[in-house]
Amino acid sequence: MSQGIPRRHALAGLIAAPFCLQSARAQSAWPSGPMRIVVPLPAGGGVDAFVRVLAEQLAAALKQPVVVDNKPGAGGLIGTKAAAQAAPDGHTLAYLFAGLATVQAMNPRLDLLKEFRPVARLSNSPFLAVVSAQSKYKTLQDLVADVQANPGKLSFGSGGPGSAAHLAVEYVEERFGNFKAVHVPFKGAIESANAIIGGQVDFQIGLLSAVIGLVQGGKLRALAVTSRARVPQLPNVPTFAESGMPGFVFEPWGGLGVPAGTPDAVIARLNEVLPGILASAPVKEVLARLGGVVDYAPAQALTAQLAHDIELDKAVVKRLGMTAQ
Repeated sequence: MSQGIPRRHALAGLIAAPFCLQSARAQSAWPSGPMRIVVPLPAGGGVDAFVRVLAEQLAAALKQPVVVDNKPGAGGLIGTKAAAQAAPDGHTLAYLFAGLATVQAMNPRLDLLKEFRPVARLSNSPFLAVVSAQSKYKTLQDLVADVQANPGKLSFGSGGPGSAAHLAVEYVEERFGNFKAVHVPFKGAIESANAIIGGQVDFQIGLLSAVIGLVQGGKLRALAVTSRARVPQLPNVPTFAESGMPGFVFEPWGGLGVPAGTPDAVIARLNEVLPGILASAPVKEVLARLGGVVDYAPAQALTAQLAHDIELDKAVVKRLGMTAQ
């Protein structure tokens, strides 16, 4: 008996071969049409401004139109789920950000590492510990000493429960302990900052881009920045590590993902063009204006970052008893 391939297998191979060739050609031709980046945040904000410049640069690099599709709501859940359900053909990208790890920790409907393939980390946004310009606190050490000496007496503002400004303070407690202050949530970072000026709350660890204008205008005093190094916008402001909190870094990131099932070739091609795009003048200029910095890392690093953040946020959410609203 012949040891060759059974006829039905041979026939299947003949039928499959053209299909495989077509599939390979389709992947090699990517992108074959317009692309979109789903942003699960409102239009008009800092993230939106950054992603629109990024989309322009991607379009030039990939020779296809790239549109920004804002789908805000539920802290980012609505847009993120919509992006996850798109066809995994590389023509839909999702803007992912650190706050989505918190959303997942509070909402079992979201599983970022199951629903997406991370593509790359793009940037990060330092936060700034601020008090009123008239405050008695001149340094971060002054503030921390008073909080520790008077647990539950001082108050801090944020843009709401589970917001990055809220979690920044909770991470200080998680990392160092004995840092208990009363959380006063507001509708956004600006309202929280104005409450410091008005004397309703004592301090805030807020997004640098949201408070830097008030610092430069003499309304707020900057005590320390949460980044690994000092920021060029405020070169005289020390880091948390320089201010008695060694090892403390809080740099919420932004990045790109694609729906699960998207081919490796798409992710590889995006990582070929993204470093050059992030080094371009338009991208660097918009980030500098927004108080962010380029912080590129490829898919594997973003995957590890996301897994770490999800576990960290789960611990904080559990300790605080936070749930999705």
